[in-house]
Amino acid sequence: MQEFKKIALYFSLTLLFIFLINIAFAPFHKMREFESHVKTDSLFLRNYDSIYCYPEMRMLVKEKAFKEALLKLAQSDSIQLVINLSDSTVNLSIKGVVIHRTKTGSFEKDRIFNEIPLIQQVKVFSQPLRVQSQYATIVKEPVVVRIAPKDTLEAALNAWQPDTLIQNPAFLILSAEYGINIIFEQEDNRTMQDKWKRFGFYNRLRIRSSIQSISSSVRFRKQDYHPTITIKMPADDLRAIYRALPQNTLIVINI
Repeated sequence: MQEFKKIALYFSLTLLFIFLINIAFAPFHKMREFESHVKTDSLFLRNYDSIYCYPEMRMLVKEKAFKEALLKLAQSDSIQLVINLSDSTVNLSIKGVVIHRTKTGSFEKDRIFNEIPLIQQVKVFSQPLRVQSQYATIVKEPVVVRIAPKDTLEAALNAWQPDTLIQNPAFLILSAEYGINIIFEQEDNRTMQDKWKRFGFYNRLRIRSSIQSISSSVRFRKQDYHPTITIKMPADDLRAIYRALPQNTLIVINI
């Protein structure tokens, strides 16, 4: 019996070790995935000029990719999202015209974006990315219920009443193509409700990630990795941006 317990313990530790190793190598698998997207696109490789490889051309090439993505985004008839990390702004645009601009408080990006070669960055970010799923603590379509006034006097009094719509703490995640996640969160979390909502939001993401990791391990598949960009901004701006986005949102990112 004691021997059986030792074997079970060693077996469990071995499985745990393999599981952790797979998670540790997930970023490398994602980099190989980016590389594969480039190699399988012969048209992209044919149009990629060799002069782009010079270090002094790096910023110009990234700016060119950003402009190309904006031109493609302008073909859409609905409101879309433009994230420009170079000037720390998040913009809503329609047909190429910026209709709302927000200055971000701060942002963090996965270091994998700095480590992948320039050609892979151009491949990924020279076109709009389609949002495949989203989750938010924000009410998408706010509705305020008001009781109809009995007479003109009561109507006049109601006109001066403040908006009683309850605004939940603002947190949002957009999961885009190539497994890229963009997380938006309000920059101020002063109250206990704000902190608790933030904890619940990230705890939900951690649970979802854990379930996916365990599922991949059980099926003997490589662990998926989601490079993440986290952006902090004023809560009111975040709510306005989220409510303006259509169901099939496109995102352009200047990384």
